[in-house]
Amino acid sequence: MPGKEIVRMTVVLSKAIAPFWASVPAHWGDVFIAEDSRVRQRMLKLYARFEVQLLAFFYWLLNRDFMSRPPVRKFFYYALAKFMAERAIVSQVMTLEEMEEFIRGLPEDGRIAVGPCRCRLATRACDHPLETDIVILTGAPIWLELFPRDYRPIDKEEALRIVRESNEKGLVQMLDRHMYFRGSANYFVICNCCACSCLPIIGYRTFKEDGYHYIPSRYRSIVDLEKCQGCGTCVEVCAFGERSVAGGKARVAKCQGCGLCVRFCPNQANSMVSR
Repeated sequence: MPGKEIVRMTVVLSKAIAPFWASVPAHWGDVFIAEDSRVRQRMLKLYARFEVQLLAFFYWLLNRDFMSRPPVRKFFYYALAKFMAERAIVSQVMTLEEMEEFIRGLPEDGRIAVGPCRCRLATRACDHPLETDIVILTGAPIWLELFPRDYRPIDKEEALRIVRESNEKGLVQMLDRHMYFRGSANYFVICNCCACSCLPIIGYRTFKEDGYHYIPSRYRSIVDLEKCQGCGTCVEVCAFGERSVAGGKARVAKCQGCGLCVRFCPNQANSMVSR
C-alpha cells in the first residue's frame, strides 16, 4: 500500500541522512564556537595571520591622548574592546599553580608549541623575554603552519619551565580562549604577560571603569595587616593597577588573581583565597 511504502522510504531516507545530522552542531551557534568547528578554526587562523598588526593598532589607539576623555573612551570600549575581550579573544588570569595544573592536564597527544610573544612583537615596548607565547590544542597547528620559523614544538615539561621562569620575572600567567559563548573552552594559547606590552592588560587598565573584565579567576589576594609593612612591593608587581598603600598598609581593590603579590611580598603579608 502507498502508506507502507512511504513509511519504508522514510526509514531508508532517515538512515541515509543520519550521519549528516550527527555532524550538525546541537546549537546553531556551535558552527562558530564549537571546539572542532572548521568555521571557528578558520576564523582563528585569520586572526593569527594578522594578530601582530591588530595588536599594534590597538596599542597605538590605547596610547592616544583622546583616550583619556571618558566619552571617547566609552565609545571605543563598546565599539571594539567589549566584544574583543568578552567574546573574541577572552583571557583568564591564573596563579602559577593553576597554570601548572592546567598544563599537566593537557592531552598527551596534544601539540604544544612556543614562539615570540605577539604583544611584545607588536609594541616593542619592553625587554621582557620574547619566547613566551605557548600555543596549545587547536592553536598549535595553526601558528606552526603560519609561522614555522618563529614557533617550535615543545613538550609539557618545557611549557612548565617557561611559565615558572616567567613567573619568577614577574610576568602574569593568562589562559586565552577563542569565541567564548555559553562557557565554551576553545583554549588556544598560554600567555606570560607584562603591564608594558600586554594588550589585554593595557585594555583592562584603560577600560576597567567602563566594565572591561576577564573570565573570573578562582582566587583573590588578601592582606594580613599585622604583617604588612607598607613597602609597596605589591603595588610595583601588580600589573593591573589594583594595589595601593594607604595609612602605611597595602590595600587591594579588584584583585585579578595572579598571585604575584604573594610571591614577591618580602613580609609574607599576602595570601590567595578562593573567591
